[in-house]
Amino acid sequence: MRKHYLSQLAHVEIYSPKPEETLKFYRDVIGLQETERDGQSVYLRAWGDYFHHSLKITEGKKAGLGHIGWRADSAEALELAAKFIEQSGAGKGWIEGDKGHGKAYQFVSPDGHKEEVFWDVDLYKAPPEHQSVWKNRPSKNGMRGISPRRIDHVTLQSSDPGKDREFYQSLGFKYHEGIYTNAKRDKEMGSWLSVSNLSHDVAIVRDPKGERGNINHVCYAVESREEVLLAADHIIESGYRLEMGAPTRHALAEGFFFYVIEPGGNRFELYAGAHLVFAPDFGPHIWTLSENPNDAWGIVSPWNEDGTFKPEFLGRIS
Repeated sequence: MRKHYLSQLAHVEIYSPKPEETLKFYRDVIGLQETERDGQSVYLRAWGDYFHHSLKITEGKKAGLGHIGWRADSAEALELAAKFIEQSGAGKGWIEGDKGHGKAYQFVSPDGHKEEVFWDVDLYKAPPEHQSVWKNRPSKNGMRGISPRRIDHVTLQSSDPGKDREFYQSLGFKYHEGIYTNAKRDKEMGSWLSVSNLSHDVAIVRDPKGERGNINHVCYAVESREEVLLAADHIIESGYRLEMGAPTRHALAEGFFFYVIEPGGNRFELYAGAHLVFAPDFGPHIWTLSENPNDAWGIVSPWNEDGTFKPEFLGRIS
């Protein structure tokens, strides 16, 4: 049986050399709600996120990943996960906790991505002015900025995507889809994995410069393609440029999306309409670069068919 250590992606911490500008982007343009500040960090959530925060912005010398937070399936699952990770050699040990959650076991992926798993969480309690008439919602939709409903996934970059994929599979992630350079699978370019019914909670793509521990983007979700289109207008009106030129659709995972780089240098993705996975034996479905799995409707691809990156994309991937 597949391990059930983890239940969901809880939050992502990103570093920014321009923390106030990054905060304004996520708070005022994207529409996340600021929940707390602590030292050089600010905590934010989407209106449909049930926890204290789903994004943590921390001042850093350059853009990049701080850490990823996963919630365990249960208190018992947390202990089992910690024991398994420790035995694997990836463990870094326990911490007392952080804003919004209790004790956590920290670890690193084979490529050096810092992560943690915890069970005890602070569920968000909306003040009266933010309470929803829907009792199953943590707060009402404030209709500010893009106003995404929830965090969806995080995509990482890796110098060895296959090794990272195997590590996540060992933790119980389902391997749903992957990309190779060709049908002979000479070179693995990426994988899409999940512990939930989402198409992916984490994706891993090959780092264009062979560097370790980088992040590609954090993704938030809205309910419809129309919201993505309206959000694209809002991004342009706010003075930003969409990567790839316009919203389009992934062939892999099927999400309708766009990318934009925030002022601190991190990539943001908005997402809608990706498939959900309920079958326990779904995939993995394997794509090749010639099939352009990143852009179902267009011809824009960051990769050449031999797995190298096109020069115009190198400065926008890491």
